[in-house]
Amino acid sequence: MPSVRGCFQAYLHRFKRDDSLECPSCPGEREDAEFVFFVCPRFNLQRDELKTILNQRIQPETLAEAMLSTKAAWNATSTFATEILTDLRSIERRRAKDSN
Repeated sequence: MPSVRGCFQAYLHRFKRDDSLECPSCPGEREDAEFVFFVCPRFNLQRDELKTILNQRIQPETLAEAMLSTKAAWNATSTFATEILTDLRSIERRRAKDSN
């Protein structure tokens, strides 16, 4: 199974698998895990759904406590992460296929 880090432009760029470390939706922004999970507007819908379930805006400093607070919070956070990583892996597979 590919590394989770392998989905993010910053990681792909670091290992010369892509020319840019920038988020394709946010020019000038480094696409890494923290940016994608907490800031990138591509995932605002998923982030808003998680915010509603957790009853708070997710932030790096509060995510662990929030997701461990209840089983529903854990499941919602897991779903959020899975949806984002699935999308990013799909993009990476298409990019790899197109470059061959």
